[in-house]
Amino acid sequence: MKLLLSLAAVATVAASAVMANDLPANIRAAVDNSNRNPENTVRDADRKPGEVLKFFGVEEGMTVVDIASGGGYFTEVISGIVGPDGNVRAHNTPSQQFEDGRAVLEAQYAKFGNIAIDVVERGTALPYEDNSVDVLLLSLIVHHLHFDEANPDAMPERSATIYGDFKRVLKPGGVFAIIEHTAAPGSSRAESAGWHRAPEDIIKADITSTGFIFDGGADIHVNPDDDQMNVWYEVGLRGKTTRMVHRYIKPE
Repeated sequence: MKLLLSLAAVATVAASAVMANDLPANIRAAVDNSNRNPENTVRDADRKPGEVLKFFGVEEGMTVVDIASGGGYFTEVISGIVGPDGNVRAHNTPSQQFEDGRAVLEAQYAKFGNIAIDVVERGTALPYEDNSVDVLLLSLIVHHLHFDEANPDAMPERSATIYGDFKRVLKPGGVFAIIEHTAAPGSSRAESAGWHRAPEDIIKADITSTGFIFDGGADIHVNPDDDQMNVWYEVGLRGKTTRMVHRYIKPE
């Protein structure tokens, strides 16, 4: 079994190397941009931003919203890919932690020239016009959206509302892009939420029920040593979990 796992790990590394070498020039340049925060770039080996954003179809001139963008890991790379004719919205919710670091973040984003910070209260609609966004990215947030103790076997109503608002702002044919820690197949909403993960089948069912079309997934983050039934930050898997990378499309 250990030999099989080792071979699988080698195959995954080899496939990742091929994908990295196949990146368009603008994506390679965006990843290598010296303006990026060094605290972000050290995570590239695990997060593989070039491969992920290529799969999501981020291209020059696009408008992209990075939901719950935090310290801007993906925001900065997206900025370089969409270029000067593109537009990146770094979405955040208000908090003291965000306000404490806002000035530093604004100074960092000023180096890029096409990033705007949007602070949006929880439970309110996104401040973007209907049919105005090419790609909306939701990274490592879905595990907060698929479970509610009051109705443990169904998608929470608040999540259906959130996904509906995402669909509203996306252009027809626009991409709802998801990255999430994967829970073991067959796990329930409750147990996967306890692991800070989500099962792929439940996420697909939830999101497609709101009118999106599932457009495929990519095996970019696969760790054969992750049994997907653990609280990843308690077992040394921070940055090394198996993660789903899903594309959903707003119908034309």
